[in-house]
Amino acid sequence: MEELKNMPVVGINLTLFWQMINFIILVLVFKKFFFKPIAKIIEKRKQEIAGNLESAKQDKESSQVMKLEAEKHIKDAKTEAQSIVTAAIKKAEEVREEILKETHASREKMLKSAEADIIKTREQAKKELRDDMTEIAIKLAEKMIEKQLGQNREDGEKLIDQFIKEVGDAK
Repeated sequence: MEELKNMPVVGINLTLFWQMINFIILVLVFKKFFFKPIAKIIEKRKQEIAGNLESAKQDKESSQVMKLEAEKHIKDAKTEAQSIVTAAIKKAEEVREEILKETHASREKMLKSAEADIIKTREQAKKELRDDMTEIAIKLAEKMIEKQLGQNREDGEKLIDQFIKEVGDAK
């Protein structure tokens, strides 16, 4: 144990020298055969990730544009729907006003027609009443004349015929 105490902690000897040379050769072999392929794989993976990130960024931008377009279309559709509803309400109001005008005109026409019918009926009734009154007056006059003339019938008939002739010429 005492020998171990006197030994230096690290001893430089031939084994250490060969271990260092082996290590350097191993590093060179790794560098030549493994480092470049691994670096290529890492670089390829790095580029793939960068491409994926760029693609994701473009997709995100594209989706934002599509979202804005969709919102614009929705807004335009709502505006168009509102204008259609407004136009329909306006058209319905116009149709309603037209129907009211037609109804009012029809009512006025019916009132005028009824008024004309009433006047016509009244005039017809007056004419019939006049005709009836005339007929009654004629019958009454005949009876009175017959009574007054009594026996002189021929003179009475001549007088009546003359009266009828005068009345016929007056009309």
